[in-house]
Amino acid sequence: MPLPEEKIKFLGEKAKEIRRSIVEMLIEAKSGHLAGSLGMTDIFTYLYFIALKHNTKKPNWEYRDRLV
Repeated sequence: MPLPEEKIKFLGEKAKEIRRSIVEMLIEAKSGHLAGSLGMTDIFTYLYFIALKHNTKKPNWEYRDRLV
């Protein structure tokens, strides 16, 4: 099922924010691998905000999805 345009825009903005944070963290650490982190951002953004069932207020919720 295709995502509505507003969700696509939301995911794009979130991924952009996450990429910015990744670059800032790597600069601060003066170490790290930029390509892998930035390359997976879209995938993990989709998983976290759309696909996976989780509740940040209940990290031990028995019905949460787990990503290994």
